[in-house]
Amino acid sequence: MANMQQATTQKLSAAIDMLRRAVEGAGRIAPVAPNAAGHQADVEFIRTDDAAPIRLQLTSWPAQPTLDLPPRAYETSTVFVLRRAPERLLSDLRREGRNFVDIGRGIVRLTLPGVLIDRTDLTPALRLAGPQRWRDPFADRTSLVARTLFSHPERQWQTRELAEAAGVSPMVASYVVRQLANWDVVNATRRGREAQIQLRSERTLIDLWTRYYDWRKNAQQAFAAPMGDPGRFLRRLPDVLSNYRWALTLQAGASLLAPHATWDKVHIYIGVRLTRDLQTVGTAAGWAPDPAGQVVLMQPWYDDAVWADLQVVHTAPIVSTLQLILDLWHYPVRGREQAEHLLETHLAAKTRTTHASR
Repeated sequence: MANMQQATTQKLSAAIDMLRRAVEGAGRIAPVAPNAAGHQADVEFIRTDDAAPIRLQLTSWPAQPTLDLPPRAYETSTVFVLRRAPERLLSDLRREGRNFVDIGRGIVRLTLPGVLIDRTDLTPALRLAGPQRWRDPFADRTSLVARTLFSHPERQWQTRELAEAAGVSPMVASYVVRQLANWDVVNATRRGREAQIQLRSERTLIDLWTRYYDWRKNAQQAFAAPMGDPGRFLRRLPDVLSNYRWALTLQAGASLLAPHATWDKVHIYIGVRLTRDLQTVGTAAGWAPDPAGQVVLMQPWYDDAVWADLQVVHTAPIVSTLQLILDLWHYPVRGREQAEHLLETHLAAKTRTTHASR
């Protein structure tokens, strides 16, 4: 029974990850509360158009699926989770107008008020052996393990040390390390009862991470602001945003750490609960909403991890170097170039530190 419940929970976790990828551009998926019985999970679909969030109930499809279930099973918010369902069943679900996620085929179908999402091109959930099958090392909390490894690439860790430094449980750290080791991102060798863990390569980690993360995952809203001199504008931000948790990212953030590429937009993470709150922040600052505006406020995709290892330059908080690199990697305006420059600067500083310690 415990193994069956664990498998169901893993299945639902994989479905949530797939939903997050499917709704990119239309909104984001936020957790509400897990179901203790393990048979369903609730999430909210928070739309970019500031419409009211839609609560989705993810329910594992019965072992012997049939469309003759009681009508109450087909409430608008219900999303059925399947694993490599027969084409006939998927066709029946489409015809019936049902919402579903097939984690084995990489398919998401959502028919909601004002929203139609039909994706058949998603990468199926990762197939890994053992209990770590659905552990995503690049999710919000779990990414703290990789962030800690990136910040201390020369250090050899034991599992409990790494977990404590990352702020996660030893079990989570163990699962994440095992998956990163399967992908040759870390070395994990057993010495007695403890594993010795060390990052193999920062570049390898980033190459893999950026296949799963893109800066456009962050909900955002642009504003027209009287910027004038960009440097002076950045120096005014601590006063303008003093009532909020915030940090610079993308080109504006990189310009204060390792300037390289020209830029004309200021991207700012704001710690708000709902996407619609971004407009409240911008309006309070005296900025007018404008799709072509030079100031872009973003609600973090990484609710917790984006605030890890903040840096401060001239009283302005900036996300960590790693987060800057991740955000810039797919940014269309010289983003990859600036990301590579940041990475090379980071690696050069590490080399100097290593030589100085010898």
